[in-house]
Amino acid sequence: MKLRKLTVMMACVAVSGLLMCACGSSNDAGNGSSTAGTNTEVSETDTAAESQAAETPSAATGYVYTLNGVEVYANEKMSAIVDQLGEPTSYFESESCAFQGLDKVYTYGSVVISTYPQDGEDFVYTIELKDDTVETAEGICIGSSKDDVVAAYGTATSETDTALTYQKDDCTLAFILDGDSVTNITYTAITE
Repeated sequence: MKLRKLTVMMACVAVSGLLMCACGSSNDAGNGSSTAGTNTEVSETDTAAESQAAETPSAATGYVYTLNGVEVYANEKMSAIVDQLGEPTSYFESESCAFQGLDKVYTYGSVVISTYPQDGEDFVYTIELKDDTVETAEGICIGSSKDDVVAAYGTATSETDTALTYQKDDCTLAFILDGDSVTNITYTAITE
């Protein structure tokens, strides 16, 4: 039990580290500004185009995650998702270190969606599956085996001892492993 908790914590730290790496790529990295995040609990419950940095990201490309019947894609406008899903169970925002504006985190049960700002809109940056109550469209969840992942997705685009990563259009899908078991699943938008 302790090993499983430690593994989950290590996977979360690894994903957090990946997200923080984006902070070093900002053109404004040396501006020295920072804003503390706020956490608010809530009681209530397009056409695909080539993505370029100067254009609005396309919506329907890459891997898709279906949340309560709503298809969620990396680089999709978050406002459209909130309109369909309703208010999240929790919400957090903080000044973005990689983009100009606020990064926002929406939690819907065991699924956490983070966004990035661009041109006054918020777009899906990551979709993280937190436990074995949720799964990918191909049936992979926390606790699935490495062999299950390979059977469902084929040969990984990138593979290490601790991760299998797949890329499709403007999205990566990463499975963090502890030995042979999946401990974290994260969809991430490719923004550059």
